[in-house]
Amino acid sequence: MIALLAASLLLAAPSGPREAERLAADAIRLAERQPEAALAQSRRALALTAEFDPSIFVAVGRKGEVVEDEFVRARNEYRRHRAALYDAVGQCLARLGRHTEARRYFGRGVLLESSPDRVTRLARELMAEGRARAAFDRLAVQSAATKPSVEALALLEQAADAAGMPSAQAEIDRARLAAVAGAEVREGPLHLPAEARLSSGGPLRLEESLTVLYLSETTCRTCSADLESLKRALPAGIRVVMVPPAPDQDVALRQVLSLYHYAWPVLVGRGVAQALGVKPPAALVVARSGWVGATVRPPFSDSLATAVRLLSRTDVSETVPRGAWNSRPVERVPEQPPPALLPEGLAPGEDLPLPGAFVAGVDAFKAGQALEALRFFESLENKGDGWLLPPEGRLDRALCIAALGDREAARKSLLRIGDSRFQQDVDRALERVGSRKR
Repeated sequence: MIALLAASLLLAAPSGPREAERLAADAIRLAERQPEAALAQSRRALALTAEFDPSIFVAVGRKGEVVEDEFVRARNEYRRHRAALYDAVGQCLARLGRHTEARRYFGRGVLLESSPDRVTRLARELMAEGRARAAFDRLAVQSAATKPSVEALALLEQAADAAGMPSAQAEIDRARLAAVAGAEVREGPLHLPAEARLSSGGPLRLEESLTVLYLSETTCRTCSADLESLKRALPAGIRVVMVPPAPDQDVALRQVLSLYHYAWPVLVGRGVAQALGVKPPAALVVARSGWVGATVRPPFSDSLATAVRLLSRTDVSETVPRGAWNSRPVERVPEQPPPALLPEGLAPGEDLPLPGAFVAGVDAFKAGQALEALRFFESLENKGDGWLLPPEGRLDRALCIAALGDREAARKSLLRIGDSRFQQDVDRALERVGSRKR
């Protein structure tokens, strides 16, 4: 009888996630006509599976236990499931013009399971908040990873102009090159001295095509090996130009070119090598009219070929610098992360500044007034504005319950958290509160 009951529970359990996902999908469709009703329905969907139950997502053992590996797999499946529910709430809030709240829910959806569409929706809300650079950076990284949609590209260009970026494509290139071992991103713009000339005649026009510049040492000690590997690594049709250390230090380089019958021209002119700013020997791949490049050290093989292939791709049709460029160098300042976990183990919400109610709750908790702190945290979570999302609210409440002396209830509450941005800290809190096996 018990076995039959357990089997029936396992068969019925997935209906919770399925029902939540159905409600969320219906809410998205309803949002265009009845946004308030859709929002209420999406919140019901989110609440339906707020408690993580691993047995719903993986098979349990004969004694109803979930082993460690299966537990981790169950939690990963749960996080993917929850991502869609947070995304649905975000879409309903966005339809109502509640952009900051929508951005918080979209952010959690992206954290749990990122996808191009979710990143695009998050970026749109960042734009609505006036955070064009944050939106642009998200879109550039996403566009580097997967082929961007027409909507994503349009938003990327809009964000680029709002942020005063010189090139949208160059930032996509940077993101792609960051994953190439052995390639170092070279910041643009690259300016050559006015007197720089090719030995074949005329100036080197970087806007004409992607160019690979080989910078040699004075002695050209490794030139023969470098040029051989350079030829093997590059596909046909790539423009290659030789750069000696100085106009009067090109004899050894020219001798190697002549000996091995390489027809690559030499770039001559005072200050050329210094303008490139790369220590020889090296290859410098220059693209986007000099607005982005990659330095690769010999021996040239996969790294150089990959850098050339990536910089040959075109996602954005643009003239660089863009017309809305602010004429300033691009600042590489990381986006401010969400607030970190507090020393007391309490989880703050999604952004700064901390609301007064949260500060008051923390003060009460530190003063040993756990019940008062609990009320503050519950009120913040119940606002539903996305500042204190359900898993962080549950973590804070569990710590208050433990401080009130009910460690078993706190342990059970912590076990039901599976979609927090502080998931590892939740696990550590569980160890502190109680060590009973899952």
